[in-house]
Amino acid sequence: MGATNMNCERTSLRKKERMSLHAKKRCSQRGISAESIRLVRAFGEQEFDGHGGMRYLMTSDAMAKLARVVGRTQRLDALAGMYVVVSADDETIVTASFRH
Repeated sequence: MGATNMNCERTSLRKKERMSLHAKKRCSQRGISAESIRLVRAFGEQEFDGHGGMRYLMTSDAMAKLARVVGRTQRLDALAGMYVVVSADDETIVTASFRH
């Protein structure tokens, strides 16, 4: 990974995320922290969700990329399968959960 990508990831890790009320409620119910959301947005694989938003998903490839940058820990392993859905209009976080 080049220095430019690292700088972009670091910047996105520091950025305050805007969340919908639904996302705040779901994150609270599911024990998903703001830090976890930032990591998923920075390292997750992106795909369109079919409803006008973008989904960031922590696949095995995304987990490997994260581990190369920050190392592997139990806390980070808990991100496996997590996804964050972001509005394409204004980048508001719509929801976050785990793939089953």
